[in-house]
Amino acid sequence: MTGLQNGSSPLRADYDYRAFARALMHKRQRDHADQGIRALAGEIGVTVSDLSRAMGGQMVSVGKVIALCKWLGVPVEEFYLPPDFSLETTCFTGTNVKRERGEARP
Repeated sequence: MTGLQNGSSPLRADYDYRAFARALMHKRQRDHADQGIRALAGEIGVTVSDLSRAMGGQMVSVGKVIALCKWLGVPVEEFYLPPDFSLETTCFTGTNVKRERGEARP
């Protein structure tokens, strides 16, 4: 399962929010288990709802992702999903096939 959001196409660059969420939860459990989420969010520089959404695998703004990656100690590119052009089809589709006048579509 990929971290693609909202059924995005793998032909477009995306961000692995699921892996990002796992990394956030792991660091919180490992290094900040005794700290409340409100205090932790304040330490990172994001809102409680931003931190909660990010740890839940939901989208947050680019600025929040950068702040959270700095807190994780990893580059933002760690969670980058490059486009997978190997999935592009080489088949013809109905819209780009020329037909003789009057010929019906299959």
